[in-house]
Amino acid sequence: MKSAVALFVLFAALGCAQDEKPQVVKRLSAVTWNLETHKLEWTVEKGTVVDGEFVPDDKVKYEVSPDESFMAFAGEKRALGEDEAASLHQLLNVLSVYCVESVVWWEHGQPDSPAQPAPGIVTKPDQPAPTKVAPAPSQKVVKVEL
Repeated sequence: MKSAVALFVLFAALGCAQDEKPQVVKRLSAVTWNLETHKLEWTVEKGTVVDGEFVPDDKVKYEVSPDESFMAFAGEKRALGEDEAASLHQLLNVLSVYCVESVVWWEHGQPDSPAQPAPGIVTKPDQPAPTKVAPAPSQKVVKVEL
């Protein structure tokens, strides 16, 4: 009798395991800050994890326009608040300046000082408390001389 119960439990467990659907997960796959359209766009892949590896099934695209104060997904647009749009403008301006400064740094060659740390794992700095910022101008031309 114990053997019959054990076999029943074993087969029930195997049957349940086969009925389990893989867990659907998402991952961010690409981010683009388009300076021509002033839109931040990113792609999210939806898929499953098989043998420890992500297997994508579908891709979706999101878009934010800080100039027009909206976020869009799947044909639907939602308004951003004034503070959110201003904060996003500030963040994207910082990112743009970083990119320009990085090009200038690269064009000037490697630093002479060995005090510079080698590329590797970098810890995330403490984030300052959020502050209210004024909206950035919608278009600002920056001249960079290389």
